[in-house]
Amino acid sequence: MLQLIDDKFDVTAFLAQFNTDELEAFKTEVEADIKRRKTDDKKVREVVLLQALNDCVLPEEDLKSALDLNEKRKQNQLTESELEEFMALAQAEEALRLKRIRILGELAQFKNISLPQLAESLGIKPLADV
Repeated sequence: MLQLIDDKFDVTAFLAQFNTDELEAFKTEVEADIKRRKTDDKKVREVVLLQALNDCVLPEEDLKSALDLNEKRKQNQLTESELEEFMALAQAEEALRLKRIRILGELAQFKNISLPQLAESLGIKPLADV
C-alpha cells in the first residue's frame, strides 16, 4: 500500500517493502524506462523539427511565380503590379528563410553539432537568391 506524507508519496516507505533482489530488478526496470523515455522524446523532437523545416518553403506555384518575376525584373520588364507581387513573394520567402535558420539552429543545438555540420548531414547546400 502506498504511504503518503503530507499528501506526498513516501518513497522510502515504498522501497522498504522490497528485498534487495526485488529492488535491483525494480531499479533495472526504472533505468530502462527512463532511457526509453529520453530516447523517444529525442526522436520525437527531432522529427518535429525536421517536419517544421520541410514546411518552411514557398508553395510551388508561388516559387514559380517568384522565379518568373525575377527573370522579368532582371530584364527591367516588370509592371508596377508585378513588382508589388514580386516584392510580396520576396518578403514571404525571406520570412521563411529566417524561420528555417531558427529551426536549423535549434536542431543543431539539439544534436550538439555546428550549423555547417548539420547542413552537411542533411545535404543542405546554399541556394542562389531568388
